[in-house]
Amino acid sequence: MLDGNKIDDIREISKYGKAKGFLLAKRYNLPTYSNFYIVDDELDIQILLDKFKQQNDFCMRSDTITGCKPIGVGGRNGNRETIFEYLSEIKAKEKQLGTKGVAIIYWNDGKFCEVYNIDGCFYLDYKTNKELIIDYVGKGWDGSALSHGNACHETYVIPWDDILFFDENCKNKYRQQIISEHGYFKLRNARIEKLNKDYGLPKETCEQVVPCKYKGIKNEYFRQVINSVIFPMYYSHDLQRNYKEYIPIVQIENGKVLVPEIILPERLKYKDFESIDER
Repeated sequence: MLDGNKIDDIREISKYGKAKGFLLAKRYNLPTYSNFYIVDDELDIQILLDKFKQQNDFCMRSDTITGCKPIGVGGRNGNRETIFEYLSEIKAKEKQLGTKGVAIIYWNDGKFCEVYNIDGCFYLDYKTNKELIIDYVGKGWDGSALSHGNACHETYVIPWDDILFFDENCKNKYRQQIISEHGYFKLRNARIEKLNKDYGLPKETCEQVVPCKYKGIKNEYFRQVINSVIFPMYYSHDLQRNYKEYIPIVQIENGKVLVPEIILPERLKYKDFESIDER
């Protein structure tokens, strides 16, 4: 088992795509999970459960070493029983695909936000010294919709030199597109079907959690993202020296900003891989 807070484990952890993205979010003091653990067998899980005897909620993701074929097991929240089932799914895919898969178990105080209760997600695509492209999906969607290109409700393009002067009050100046009522209706129906199929939610519940009409981004959320993510990432000069592109994923959970990871170019080639379903 690898521990995200152990310095001795960092070199090994950084071989994994999502895990490396989490380490980068911590490196830049972005609001993210307090820690995570990488597990690859049932003994690791049991050690984790013994360590957190009072914890019954776990946020689970699959991962592979960067450059390997993605394992294709969708992220979800679980409990002390389903955490074993989740690892079994990864192991089954591992044999099927011939690639090494692990489970990332994120740690936070309190409960984790279910994917369908997320209040919106931002995909902040920094093109170093050129522009910042912001894609957004609203309540009921998660970051995978943006990273896989399955849904987008609004897009903004901000020239590099304008980023420091960008705020929620002038955002419409930079907006390139906003979804039509008909377009949102089609995406909503597809989302309800997916939540019903992948998460076993009754359709009535899905229809309640995904709004009937798109109401746009709340200024309060945009303000939080600008101050806690967009500006700090604009000043990430060491990233800019090494990469022409980097992408923080931002989710609004329980009214607050959460950055699960920063995607680097080595992972971008997989973002349209159909079998991936990550958050």
